[in-house]
Amino acid sequence: MRRLLIAAALALAGEVYLALRYAEFGALFHYWLHGLWGMAAGLAVAVLWRSARSPQTGPGAQLVVAAAVGRLLFAVPDVLFLALDTPHAGWMDVFGAHISLHFVPAPVAWAYAAFAVAVVAAAMGALRRRRPAAGVAVGVVIMLVTGLAVRQPMPRTLDDVRGDSEIAWSCTLPP
Repeated sequence: MRRLLIAAALALAGEVYLALRYAEFGALFHYWLHGLWGMAAGLAVAVLWRSARSPQTGPGAQLVVAAAVGRLLFAVPDVLFLALDTPHAGWMDVFGAHISLHFVPAPVAWAYAAFAVAVVAAAMGALRRRRPAAGVAVGVVIMLVTGLAVRQPMPRTLDDVRGDSEIAWSCTLPP
């Protein structure tokens, strides 16, 4: 229980810090998009891992840590931007499809739905329903792949980004 509380406290402190940093840039859209997808992916991986291993201990801290690690992995490009002023580029998709996720239909709603599915999978796993939990966790992967399959084409220039009203609200750009 102590490990769970420590992991949860560290994850919460990290989330508060990231939320405040994103808010400074008017980029809470990105905070939610990458945070929800990252936590969903982390939980899904943890559920699949635990399902394959059949652990005898409860999931507790492992799930919190998995969600936090997934969250950070999906946010690496934003951390690079915040810490080093590194502009976003296409190669950053290696971090959980970081760039492409902006172009799935209703990106934050899609991310929230994936996170909700991952939480259901984690709850099922915690109740020792390993096989159904694994099946639901695979649903998160299917949601990610489906979203990426139907995403809008990525803009090629900054003018393309500025010209698309749906992108403009989600990506603060200088005039």
